[in-house]
This record gives sequence, structure tokens and C-alpha cells, in this order.
Amino acid sequence: MRNSAANKMESVYQPIWDLNNWNVFGYEAFLTFPDGQMDIEKIYELARGKGCLYELNIKAILNAITCFPIERLDDSLIFVNLFPSTLIHHQFEKFVERLLKQYPQIQEKVVFQINHTPSEKHIWDLSDLKDKINMLKKNGFDVALYGVGNGTAVLQQIVDFSASYIKLDRHFTKELYRSKEKQHIVSLLVQYAKQQITIILEGIEKEMDLAKAKLLKVPVGQGNLLGKPEKSAVHTIEDIFR
Repeated sequence: MRNSAANKMESVYQPIWDLNNWNVFGYEAFLTFPDGQMDIEKIYELARGKGCLYELNIKAILNAITCFPIERLDDSLIFVNLFPSTLIHHQFEKFVERLLKQYPQIQEKVVFQINHTPSEKHIWDLSDLKDKINMLKKNGFDVALYGVGNGTAVLQQIVDFSASYIKLDRHFTKELYRSKEKQHIVSLLVQYAKQQITIILEGIEKEMDLAKAKLLKVPVGQGNLLGKPEKSAVHTIEDIFR
């Protein structure tokens, strides 16, 4: 694991769109492996089982940042995935310090997107997690809660951790235009978050779901309809309707 798959990683970037102004709001970085022989989630679980999830996660973060043309994107953000276990790891704060020393321009451009993984559910109850989130904020980084609505993220976490972004799980997006229940929940969350938090709706695949999201005043969206993950991290509105 340490000598093969981890050395072949690549980063691809999916655009995240401001649905009101049709500007690129940011990009989410995804870890991929060129041979494509294993699902990325399985690779993360394999790393967890071998006790090297922390090493793989920070390599993925570093790769995502070093391959991203930050200097060309003055108004865009990059969202990078972060496991709770990585966040509370005793070496992570030192990693953040080294990262800032090497790439000082990433302040206020990188958003740490905290993964809701069932196997790490217990970490959300640790007081240390909140301290580490505050550490990120003090160092100029925003935090996103990822996968809200998938059964592991709860409203208490939204309140307790004061995230700047909430990424709604694709469960809410699928057939959104048909489901009154989903529309009601999305609308309530948008209204709740309006003043302090930015809602990002993931998994937009259909034009009708996109249209409904706009009617519900969802501010930011992401999905293959709006742009697939690519190595190049520069998109325009013409790319979507090409």
C-alpha cells in the first residue's frame, strides 16, 4: 500500500457552481489512481485496516493543493477531504504548519471538508475534534460538513462545529423535482443557513433537479450535469452548455 498505490495517486477537480450568478464557486478535489483497479473508498478502508489512513489522507491533501492552479483562481476555493481521525491525529497540526509555510497563499482558499464516515462516527463526540476545527479556523481555513443527510450527520453537529459550508448528500438531489418531502427539507435548511452558512447541493445529474434547486434558492450546486471531475481545474459557463 505504501509503496505502490499511494505513489500513483492523482488529483482531479470537480467544479462547484454559484447557482445564482453562474460563476465557479470552487472545486472539490478527488483522489484517483490511474490504473483504476480499486474503488477509492475501498482504498481508504484498506489504508485504515493497515494503519496508514492518516498518511494516505495527508498525501491526498498535499497532492490536491500542489496540483491546483491556485494563483489563477482569485475568487475560487478548493475543497479537500479530511477524515476526523486525520484531524485529531497528533501530527496533523504540525502538517498544517508546514503546509502554510510552503504554500502561504492557500489561506482563505482551502476548505477542509470533514468526511462523515460510519466507522469514525464516535470521533464526533470527542471534545478534541472541536478544538482541532478551531485550530483550522485560526490558521485561515474554512470547514465544510460533508454528506449532511446521509444518516451520520445530524443537526447537532451543524450547530456545534460552526461550519462555513454544509454539503447536502446526493440523496436529497435525486428526484428532487418529484419529492415534496425533499423539497421541504432542502428549503428549511436553506432558510436556516441563509445568514451564516453556505448550502452546497451535491449530485446534480438532471436538469429538472437543477431547476428545482434554483427555485428552492439553493445557492451552490455540484454534480456531473455541471461538470465532471477533471485534471484541469479551469471551467467557464460555456463548458456546461458546449
